[in-house]
Amino acid sequence: MSELPADTRDDAPPAAGASAAAGIALALLMGVAATQYAWNAVGIPALAGYDAGPHVGYILAIVETGRLPDLHSGTLTFHPPLYYLLGSRVWSLLEPAGPDAISAGLRAIGGIASLLAGVVCWFMVRARASWPVAWVATALVLFVPVGQMSAAMVGNEALAAGLAALALPSILALQRDPHRIGQAALAGLFAGLAFATKFSGFFVVAACAVPFLRRDFDRGMLRALAVGLAVAAIIAGPVYARNWLVAGSPFPFTRLEEPLKSMEAGNILRPRRLSDYLWVDPACLLRPSIHHVEGGSLAPRRRNPDMTNVWGLAYASIWYDAQGHRIPLEFHRDGVYTGPLLTLLGILPTGLMLFGFGLAVVDAVRRRGRSHDAPLVVLFGVGITFFVAFTWWAQSVVAVKGSYLLPLCVPAGVFFARGVTRLGARWQPLLLSLCTLAALVSAVVFTHDLVYSASPAERMAHRYHVMGEFLPNSYIAEAADRLVLERDAEPR
Repeated sequence: MSELPADTRDDAPPAAGASAAAGIALALLMGVAATQYAWNAVGIPALAGYDAGPHVGYILAIVETGRLPDLHSGTLTFHPPLYYLLGSRVWSLLEPAGPDAISAGLRAIGGIASLLAGVVCWFMVRARASWPVAWVATALVLFVPVGQMSAAMVGNEALAAGLAALALPSILALQRDPHRIGQAALAGLFAGLAFATKFSGFFVVAACAVPFLRRDFDRGMLRALAVGLAVAAIIAGPVYARNWLVAGSPFPFTRLEEPLKSMEAGNILRPRRLSDYLWVDPACLLRPSIHHVEGGSLAPRRRNPDMTNVWGLAYASIWYDAQGHRIPLEFHRDGVYTGPLLTLLGILPTGLMLFGFGLAVVDAVRRRGRSHDAPLVVLFGVGITFFVAFTWWAQSVVAVKGSYLLPLCVPAGVFFARGVTRLGARWQPLLLSLCTLAALVSAVVFTHDLVYSASPAERMAHRYHVMGEFLPNSYIAEAADRLVLERDAEPR
């Protein structure tokens, strides 16, 4: 294997005299992020977030029965169980402290995972670029709106992304030397855990194969590959074996079952077209919400017709609250400028990331898969491919969520750094300043009670109570009772 260029190696030494400043900068950034995540975890009302009721119902089912629920007992019980098993332990430990503590504890799982993804991003970028570039890339990973919202939700997406991020250093170490059995075991461990958390964990599983796709494959590499596969199979294998035995498919879904089938159908604007994937509609930047229609009307069943554009909606859900998870619907209207501000500020960091990704693709092709970042290119490509396939199959606007791409956040940070670095030192101060502004405004807008307060818990609790009555074995209604309705009935 030929030696990698010094500027793309993980073991490249930092610039002289920069270590102390870099350490202080990282500590400050992580401290601010941890504080903001904790504030949101404690302050945001229970059940705020995408499908929070079914997520909590899944967890409560394990707490109450001591076993995994039936795959079709709830709307989300087809998901791999790792997050929900962790959540059940958190629930049991914090139950004596009351519903507020339970809600904050469940959110802390995703918050901690998101912070770990930020740390991984820092060290991966720091090995390739100066610490200011690494700092901005990490700030974007931590504070891009989709990441903040996922970190403060009850759900499995942030945990899956954090575990996928933890697999990446070992995968890149194997890209340099695929004989390293210890690194193969670590890659298999975290990839298996990510795959046991969410189906999107497959993205990083695919990246694990890249270091071994080479002409000089030998027995030492075979041993490392076998160890990595064995570790991943031990962790994730039982999950998918159970799915196959119970549902006849390793990837069972409930989207074709009631009540989700009717809910999805009510959010289909029209059938997907190929053209929906071929461009980005600028209108999605100016009205970045499925609820934001001309004139600002919030009439029932109205949806933003521009959101048939898949990449426009995906971008809006990354850089704003396109699905109405956190920002109350009364603010999804004309005259409220936080949405357009964030989507416009996000253009530069997104463009730099895509530019860096293009450079990495060219490098990987030129070097026939032996470039240092080839596994990240494959992970990114597999993630985008699956996103396209899934959104073509699930054609409702609520299915086009940027959070499905969260496992790509650390590779995106690396590609961002590559794009900034390639443009040269002359432009770096301006580019980094503007991208820092995007991260800062995102952090301000999505800090609970600073600009917006999330919708009252009662609003979602009654909706989930109705859903739970339709699915009596889902524990969704019981979860709404335990976290919101019974809590509010307690004397103050």
